[in-house]
This record gives sequence, structure tokens and C-alpha cells, in this order.
Amino acid sequence: MSPQIRRRTSPFQVAIIVLVVGILTGATLLSRFFFERRRPEMPAGLPPLPPSMLAAGPAQFRVSALAGNVEAFQNGQWYVARAGHLLSSKDVVRTHGGSHALLRRGSVEIEVPGNMDLRVDKLEKTTAKLGLLRGGRVSANVGRDDEKLEIDALDTHTTNVGAASFAVSLSPGGKVSVATTEGAARFEAQGKQVLVRKGDESTAFPGAAPSDPEPMPEQLLLSVIWPEDDKSETVSSVRGRASPSSRVRVNGEETPVAPDGTFLARVQLSAPQTRVRVEAEDIGGRQKTLNKVVRRPPRAPSLQTSGGGLWKEQ
Repeated sequence: MSPQIRRRTSPFQVAIIVLVVGILTGATLLSRFFFERRRPEMPAGLPPLPPSMLAAGPAQFRVSALAGNVEAFQNGQWYVARAGHLLSSKDVVRTHGGSHALLRRGSVEIEVPGNMDLRVDKLEKTTAKLGLLRGGRVSANVGRDDEKLEIDALDTHTTNVGAASFAVSLSPGGKVSVATTEGAARFEAQGKQVLVRKGDESTAFPGAAPSDPEPMPEQLLLSVIWPEDDKSETVSSVRGRASPSSRVRVNGEETPVAPDGTFLARVQLSAPQTRVRVEAEDIGGRQKTLNKVVRRPPRAPSLQTSGGGLWKEQ
């Protein structure tokens, strides 16, 4: 091919190259727009509905406030929760350690502290049912007589009687306690139903009916019998007494509290000293902590014999 022909075809080749590059660039941008857009951390709630449909259906719970690591389970997966998120039937809100969430629906307000799973089981116009799935203490306030809130924990059911403020606590061992600070709440388990009035509390241990309501103690009860000092054992018992509705932790480990309020924990002790910490929290949220440093004598050095006898023939 002559240089003259090569010069005539060169601009045509450049145009083809520019066109191909433009097509590839456009395809890449369109692909990123449709397939690589960042997914939202959580759905904004259910799809928006016309006002008439919103008025006709049951009101949802709204996450009105939160702090720390809070998640919501909706549409089959977990999302990072944000204030304003709407919770529908079968949705779950989960709080991690050091976090909390506040849920609202009409005059109903639910406070969910850390390390809890709370599920929305049923929503109707003036009735809501929640399931306490993972231990902790959830507080509820119902501001109107015509609204009904039921909180289920294992095989127990707690329902407000008119306007009321009450708390439901579920321990890892399956103990459920209820206390009321305003109005009254109906507490039911194993076929027995009790009315917990203002200032009273009741507890249902696993497989048992609720106890008869009693006034909440004016002060949080916690007494401890500590291990003795200067003993040789490396494992010892920590005994004590608390309110049957209280939750007790010994060195951070949940310790069951018996129906008579006694508790027992085994702790590992080491020389020269070990700090033992006992914490109690009652159904009202009051907390008390007791500490003691338990001393242990140092271990005696072990004697080792040499490989040979003491006497050897010369």
C-alpha cells in the first residue's frame, strides 16, 4: 500500500477506535450504575402506602431512638438499625452490649437495653404482642386504657391492665420476673394468673407458676458469704442471698438465684490474691456491687529427687 493511501485511511481508523472506546466506556458506566450501587444498610421500613391504606392498617412500631450497635431483622436478613425504622409483624430488634433502643407505637413505649432480642409477634389496631427471645429486662409504658400490650417470655404472658408501666425480665436460666411501677399488669404461666399492681413484683421459675405478688424491696437486697483467706484450695464457693427476682453475676458469670433468694457460685482463686466481684440487678433496674480480695498463701516449692541414690558405692 502506498503512503498516500495509508494517509487517507488513517483518520478512518482513528474514528473507529474512538467509537469503540466510547461504547466500552458507556457500557462500563451503565453496568456500575445498575449492578454496583451500594445497598442501603437497612430498608427504610415497608414500601410507602397511600394515606387511606395507612389509616386502615395496624400501626407499626417505630425505632424512635437508639444508641450503640442495634440491628433489625426484616425480609429475611439483618440490617444496621437507624432511628425512624419501622417494625412490622415477625421483625426482630437486637441490641448488643452497651446499646439500647426505644420503640414507640401510639401511646406505647418500649425500652430495650443491651444484649436483648425482641420480636414483634402480632400487630392489630389497638393490640400488640411482643416476644422476648433473649434475656434481659424490657420496660413498657402504655399511656391509654384502650391500648393493649402483651409481652411473652418462654411460656409466660404479661399484659397491661389499662394504662400501666411495667417491666419483664428473662434470665438465661429461664426465670421470668414482672414488676409494675404504675397501674397493673396481668402475669400468667402454667395456668395460673396473678395481678401485679403498682409497686409489686412476681417471679415464675422454669416450669412453675408465678409467685404471689409481693411489694418490691425499698432497697436492693444483696448479701455475700466470701471464701476465707489463707486457705490452700484454689477453687472455693461464693454464697449469698438476693431478691428472687434479681439477676446475680459472680465475676461476670450469670449465677442462678433460687426461689428463696439464695445463690451459689464456684470461683477460681490464685496466689497471692484474687478479686471476687458480685453484682445484682433487680427487676426495677437498680444495681448493687460487692467486692472482696481473697488471699491465698504462695505454693510451697516442690521437692525433686535426683536420678541417683543418696549413697553410691565408691
